[in-house]
Amino acid sequence: MARDSELVAVFIDADNTLWDTDAVFAGAQRALLRAVESRVGILTPQADRLLFVRAIDQALAERHHAGLRYPPRLLVRATELALRGVQANDAARAVWNGGKDYLLSDGDLAAIEERFFGDLAKPPRIRQGVTEGLSQLKDSGCLLLIVTEGAKAKVERNADVLELTRFFDRIIEGRKTPDLYRRMLSLTGAPARAFMIGDQLDRDIAPAKAVGLETIYFPGGFRPRWAPDEASVRPDHLISSFDQVPGIVFDAVAGTAGAQVRHI
Repeated sequence: MARDSELVAVFIDADNTLWDTDAVFAGAQRALLRAVESRVGILTPQADRLLFVRAIDQALAERHHAGLRYPPRLLVRATELALRGVQANDAARAVWNGGKDYLLSDGDLAAIEERFFGDLAKPPRIRQGVTEGLSQLKDSGCLLLIVTEGAKAKVERNADVLELTRFFDRIIEGRKTPDLYRRMLSLTGAPARAFMIGDQLDRDIAPAKAVGLETIYFPGGFRPRWAPDEASVRPDHLISSFDQVPGIVFDAVAGTAGAQVRHI
């Protein structure tokens, strides 16, 4: 496809960028901790209950090939061990290796895991300024696409619930690498100006910068301890509300004849 000098494409992450997935996970993790505490009869001594369970969560994610998408039953088992005095890293290692005796029965384990999945299915809240920002971008003629590593069906469901579907030309699911962003640029006709907005410096920002996209970092409520810092990735823009995006985009394309929407 020929390069379109007027087309402006804006690629946008979904989870923790358009909506607050982290708050949903936080609620589910707190509920899981309460359930394990109740069944084993031990309360965490740590004042910050979310910090307690997230230390275990990240220790598991660092050891599992699926990262943060590891099976939740591992978190249930490791949380029990942590409540019994095992350090988070050691608890994660123990459940990964197996062979430990647990107080929780298999039935309790299955029930807590099922409740956890149910809590994760709750709809998230839209992030600040998202509807306003998307409206301005769409009205200006920008091509808007969601780029996500999450399940496309779940992203579609959340977008519908939050009444955001009308803004987007397409939802793309895939592992965020420079090659994916190159394919995105090809798919949209190699626009003269393309932007990427996201909350993850290593997944959204760094690979997009590597192929020349202008990047907009919208920090979320949770940053894994293995994530890089801003100084090392150097996003082009940092925002605190999504409605700051149109000003950045419009300033960047100032002087052009206008933008065109291309449906793909």
